[in-house]
Amino acid sequence: MARHVRHHRLLGMGFVSLAGLMSACTGEPMGPGSGNNHSPMTQAATMIVYSPRGGPVDDADFIWLGPPEGLGGRVIEGNPQIFARIDYSAKGVTAGLFKATRGTLEVTFPFTEHATILEGDVTITDSTGQRHLYKPGDSYFIRQGQVITWEVKDNQVIKSFFNVVEPQEGTVTSLRSRDMEGARH
Repeated sequence: MARHVRHHRLLGMGFVSLAGLMSACTGEPMGPGSGNNHSPMTQAATMIVYSPRGGPVDDADFIWLGPPEGLGGRVIEGNPQIFARIDYSAKGVTAGLFKATRGTLEVTFPFTEHATILEGDVTITDSTGQRHLYKPGDSYFIRQGQVITWEVKDNQVIKSFFNVVEPQEGTVTSLRSRDMEGARH
């Protein structure tokens, strides 16, 4: 990958926002009218289909996200690399594709995520010991702050994802939300 990652913004408890990372990588906002004609975001009116039946995922538009520690990860085994393609990002919501290479990580999820595996396999174990091998077509839901072990045994895994960064207690956003909620009652 020819692109490199500039310093990126941290959210809340030091977690990286994929949207912020994407802005930092491209040097300009993503979306319609941004001038970045190679981004899937410029096709806002076009539906994007993520399917494990469509053949290999074209990862030409993926960017390296830096070390896993930047997204709440701690490497347990191997040298896993992480990449993403952002197809949508607005107001704490991010959607797109994510790729991780072989290795094992412990991850404190920096967002709430629904994801579907498109290629490869990943074994996820939660803090209660619940363990599941996810294959193409399988989906999972993980809440922000949950701690999981993410294990890729083959070359890589690719997933589609929909992430929401939830306000953390004590942040300006969460205080505003609480104040607004109190004003309604």
